[in-house]
Amino acid sequence: MAGSWEIANQNRVLVCTLTRELVTTTWAMNFRNLQIPGTYTFVSGMPFDHARNTGCQKVLELGWEWLFFLDDDLLVPPDTIYRLMAHKLPIVSGLYYRRASPLVPVMLREKEDKSGYDWITQYQDNALVECDLVGSGCLLIHRDTLLNMPPVSKDCRWFEWRCDKPDLPANERTSEDFTYIRHLRKNGMKVYCDTSVKCRHVGFSESFGGQLKPLELKL
Repeated sequence: MAGSWEIANQNRVLVCTLTRELVTTTWAMNFRNLQIPGTYTFVSGMPFDHARNTGCQKVLELGWEWLFFLDDDLLVPPDTIYRLMAHKLPIVSGLYYRRASPLVPVMLREKEDKSGYDWITQYQDNALVECDLVGSGCLLIHRDTLLNMPPVSKDCRWFEWRCDKPDLPANERTSEDFTYIRHLRKNGMKVYCDTSVKCRHVGFSESFGGQLKPLELKL
């Protein structure tokens, strides 16, 4: 599961783009229009959780205030970063839908009996929605969040891939982003999704607003 991370200096923001070095033309055009002044570098050839942790470490080492994760299959509004920063929250996501069944937003709420999570399918539009889990495809994190929380485990400070750990309960075998968000919530951190930041989740198909359709190039 190799990946490459594009890191952009935005004075206050470090932008990390998770990519397998093959993107759609639509994504490239969208990224070009994204408001991210600064320079870029690449960190390549590592698993997703290691790549995310590399971005976290660089934010702290280089003194940036914010870390913004953007996956290479999400098309976001040009002013996404500034809109998320304006909330001045420790961690906040944009809104995007899954590209696999069920076609629901990537935000979840814990069940009352703590046995697992339900997808949040009913939510207020153009609002901040508190969640128990969000994805990291369009995610802004303040550096204090990285500094002030205890490590996720003895082997990992932030993002840890747990899908392949049979010794864990089934609801704890999560991808690196869900593992990190679960950890934040368990330590009292509130996590939000800004439903006004509407992203298109693209590839050979596109998920938007709960519908899946072939990808179209929009000029």
